[in-house]
Amino acid sequence: MSDTLNIKHVLELLEPYDPGLFPDDITERYGIPSAEIVNLSSNENPYPPPEGVIKAVVEALNSTNRYPDPSYRELKEAISKYVKLDAEWVAVGNGSSDMVDLICKTTLSPLDRVVIPVPTYALYMLASMVWEAGISYVETEDSDFTIKAARMQPLLEDAKLVFLGSPNNPTGVRVKEEELEMMLEAKHATFVLDEAYYEFSGKTAVDLLDEHENLIIIRSMSKYFCLAGLRVGYALSNPQIIEGLEKVRLPFNINSLAKTAAVHALQQTEYYKEIGQRIVSERENLRKELERVGLGPLPSEANFLMVRLPEGLDADEFAQKLAAQGVIVRSLKGLLGLTRKCFRVTVGTEDENRKFIQVCEDVLKSI
Repeated sequence: MSDTLNIKHVLELLEPYDPGLFPDDITERYGIPSAEIVNLSSNENPYPPPEGVIKAVVEALNSTNRYPDPSYRELKEAISKYVKLDAEWVAVGNGSSDMVDLICKTTLSPLDRVVIPVPTYALYMLASMVWEAGISYVETEDSDFTIKAARMQPLLEDAKLVFLGSPNNPTGVRVKEEELEMMLEAKHATFVLDEAYYEFSGKTAVDLLDEHENLIIIRSMSKYFCLAGLRVGYALSNPQIIEGLEKVRLPFNINSLAKTAAVHALQQTEYYKEIGQRIVSERENLRKELERVGLGPLPSEANFLMVRLPEGLDADEFAQKLAAQGVIVRSLKGLLGLTRKCFRVTVGTEDENRKFIQVCEDVLKSI
């Protein structure tokens, strides 16, 4: 990078976030029509939002010439009712990834220490490195990907920020409450508990917010609430932290259609409860089918499974063989903190899961 450009030198070290393959890539590469592609790579909800949400978004198109309310009061009140906290404990953003960025923006200075158990969501590292923080990684593979406070605590002494996925992406493992409470005793560190997949596990740490001022919980409306294409996320924490996040949030960062969809989605929780239960049931069926065909799915509390491949198989090559037959999964080859050869698969509809298993069988027989 030229010294004459006023761009952070740390950007020379960064690789852009890799979202994996998308249907357009498969169509271009293999000529498979998009309607025939089963996309199980991005942990999306395979079901559409309820009709009431779609109708509300269509009606909201008539007012897209106007900015949304910059305070997002209606959205915060809807979230407040859902999580059973006062609205002053809620901050909103353009997806939970935006919340990660906002938290780094409000907490980190160059050379601050960030602690991240691995393997996990790569955006935690990327957002921290942009602020020139130092990162300490904690290996979890040898403890079946569970996070242990005893292993974390030596690194918490000089930590400014700690990222914890619960359930974690890509492992599907949740942080146990007793382990979290022990870690939270490091009062000088801010802990970010990412509960993007919380609704599929039914376990949350919201009750700990009152006792621990150094805890921030972030959530997404992309997964359980079927709004991945509209980008809405939120953070829950004490009002002082929330005020800081709201100060640095860009104005109008959630578009009016997304805001409308989120508000109406939070009013139709029975619909989401039904499809959430369907996904959890399909997750268990999918796990059994993967074992039947000779693959090694790990236990998961999310809407995806991390799957071990048999010895001698390469994750990238296996994923490409599936893609050539119109099924997209996420290869985890090269993921920091993961030595096992694995891929991640989203739980789809019954038909999508059936096609995925059939393609897996075909590929395994051909190898």
